Amino acid sequence: MNGSGETTAEPVYKCPKCRDTGWEEVKGENDYTFMRECSCGLLQRQKMDRKLKFAAIPKEFQNQTVESFMTDCYSTPQNRELAQMAKIIAKRYVEQFEEIQETGKGLYFYSSVKGSGKTRLAVSIANDLIRQKMISAKFATTLQILDQIKATWGEIKKAGPEEGGSEQQLVNDIISVPVLVIDDIGAENVKDWVNERFYNILNGRMIEKRITIFTSNCRIEDLKLDERIVNRIIKMALPIEFPAESIRVSLARKENSDLLDRLLGK
Repeated sequence: MNGSGETTAEPVYKCPKCRDTGWEEVKGENDYTFMRECSCGLLQRQKMDRKLKFAAIPKEFQNQTVESFMTDCYSTPQNRELAQMAKIIAKRYVEQFEEIQETGKGLYFYSSVKGSGKTRLAVSIANDLIRQKMISAKFATTLQILDQIKATWGEIKKAGPEEGGSEQQLVNDIISVPVLVIDDIGAENVKDWVNERFYNILNGRMIEKRITIFTSNCRIEDLKLDERIVNRIIKMALPIEFPAESIRVSLARKENSDLLDRLLGK
């Protein structure tokens, strides 16, 4: 009851033990009390949510897992076999990640055709590592990385040279991510400054044995990047070929069919 004589309702908690704080009070010996993480799992869920937000995975792929990766949508037996092999490798990669992480070896998914599913599977690995292993991961296209680097140049100019260094901080942050998915590393000719930045990033990740998963439209040997970068990617990642077939249209048709069935109540 409050000062006006009205009865104040007690708050309703999802977890009465921790009162939705994530911490519960426990009484030990000699009436000694201490706080411990509540068995309701709130803190773990919050930690997971932070990792998923940090990963910056596009909304289209946020719920994708290796298990849900479809291989029956490819049109030929040969393509389905390639996709199934890639899925098996991805599944075992996640299962054996703790041992593989010590080697620093990532994966390089490539196909000459866009929309072949390589990004979907690469992101599925990242999702599984976050949800199953609580490993921090980050997704970025090569264009996003370059845009972020260029954005720091303006910041340095505004702040003055004595306050510079934000580009190096960004590069250090990219290097330090335990698992980095670099999407669409391309075959086009690039400028010298691009080669230099990518060399710094990949050399740093190679030295630190950080896991990097690449997707590309060409083989590693055909990348039109500095030879030092190509050599490091060869060292850092196992190449996995994807079918030279776009399944984007097939998936879109299936999604449309599923939606139509739902709307028609089938």
